[in-house]
Amino acid sequence: MLKFSDINAFKDQLLEPPCRKGFTLSELLMALTIVGVIAVLTVPVMMNNIHNKMFATQVKNMVATIEQLAQDQLIVHRTRDLSDTDFGDPDKLLTDKHFAITKTCSASTALKDCWKTAATGKDKIQYKYLSRQNLSINKNGRTVVLKNGVMLRYTASTSSENVSGDIVCNILMDINGNEKPNIAGRDLFGFYVTNKGKIVDYSYASESNDTLSDKITKCKSGVWYCYGALADNGWKMDY
Repeated sequence: MLKFSDINAFKDQLLEPPCRKGFTLSELLMALTIVGVIAVLTVPVMMNNIHNKMFATQVKNMVATIEQLAQDQLIVHRTRDLSDTDFGDPDKLLTDKHFAITKTCSASTALKDCWKTAATGKDKIQYKYLSRQNLSINKNGRTVVLKNGVMLRYTASTSSENVSGDIVCNILMDINGNEKPNIAGRDLFGFYVTNKGKIVDYSYASESNDTLSDKITKCKSGVWYCYGALADNGWKMDY
């Protein structure tokens, strides 16, 4: 049988305020430390992924622009061979007629004034491969810097690299100019233009049967494979 005293005790329990518990200062500091460690580990990775996606999109858009210009040149000059158009001469192609140019460098001044690899002091730039080894850029060809920051170098293709027989020129492109990271496969890419106005990589020009895996591996120490690695990988810079 329920007693009156039991009812009163039960009522007192119901009316008693709930126990208020909180974190101690040491627990809060520990939680903040854990959050900080996670941020330190994840934020750089997230930022790197964002930058890589941005670079990949810029490369894709610039390549599409050049390829469209090549197709337009074939139509304007009424020819089936791009070498018969402005693409056959860098002095005609790399002009304000086709690009919004802010700076032009000849082959003799390009490494010092455009690519900055021959500059001195804090202006000097060192390009690298994905393997982190130093990358040397030769002085061949005409270089221009565009208003959107892209830097392009035009070089007529040599017989040794034009095994396929239909390459008009090769173009070395730094998608953000002198800004970092200045790494092949990230912001630096090289590609070839065929006489039909198509953009291809070195595997095509040399008639090599390279797979995507081959191109990614070769990109780590060869800039002319990186365009193929990126394009064949669905424009994902996850290599």
